[in-house]
Amino acid sequence: MHRIGWKRYKAMLKDELLTLFEENRDTSMSGQMLADRFHVSRNAVWKAVNQLKQEGHAIVSDQAKGYRLSGGSDVISEAGLRAFLEKRPDLNIDVYNELDSTNNEAKRRLGNGDHRDILILADHQTGGRGRMGHTFFSPAGTGIYMTLSLELGKTLYHPERITLAAAVAVVRALSPWLDEDPGLKWVNDIFYKGKKVAGILSEAVTDLETGLIQHVIVGIGLNIRPMEFPEELKDIAGSFGLASPSRNELIARITNELFELYRDLEDDSFMEEYLRYSIHPDKVKRELGLE
Repeated sequence: MHRIGWKRYKAMLKDELLTLFEENRDTSMSGQMLADRFHVSRNAVWKAVNQLKQEGHAIVSDQAKGYRLSGGSDVISEAGLRAFLEKRPDLNIDVYNELDSTNNEAKRRLGNGDHRDILILADHQTGGRGRMGHTFFSPAGTGIYMTLSLELGKTLYHPERITLAAAVAVVRALSPWLDEDPGLKWVNDIFYKGKKVAGILSEAVTDLETGLIQHVIVGIGLNIRPMEFPEELKDIAGSFGLASPSRNELIARITNELFELYRDLEDDSFMEEYLRYSIHPDKVKRELGLE
């Protein structure tokens, strides 16, 4: 086998193992079973598992039972995401350890002619942004910092609904693990137990000739794990405080829900959900002309 072919083969095996581990967390699988499943040697499985361990995945090795991914493993990865991604399994995904901002990266790609639909993720942002130039505290290992860059492909009469749909998608995705309802503050903030825990920044890229929106960039930042905030944020910022599920599963669930809503943003039905969770529903009705 050619050297470059062998490198790609090893990468594919590693990703396939990780997807299988993600789908079967805390379930042990023997090296022989894995070798048979992927038609490789047990030594190839062992090497791929060690590579995953070096990348930070908490894989437990037991001589009697085999390998399993610990329930506490929380490394964001493409393979881990694809284990839960249902609506767009072919979606392009790029994961970074660090970016200035996932929205900035999406705009750079569009500026360079990359118009594919893509999900961009970072474990840490050095310049996370919110509306009106505000910053979004984005430490490593505790949050979700994601951007969906999507080609519009249709006329959008109410572009502000993209942000509202993203907020509803987050609530739908996280609700099974929350012990009280979050609150949605017009237009892009999500509160939980009295503190801001998430922000959404949607941006449009227009065609200069037609003035029509060609692409939408939907950035979502969430404080997921228990975390320490700088002194100036302690009174206003909070976290969902979730120990589980994995960030991969949460990201995929949010993406699934957003694609479901994105299919028809002009449908008013999801607005009832937004209003139900809204902190100031009367303001939302005024802004959207629903009164």
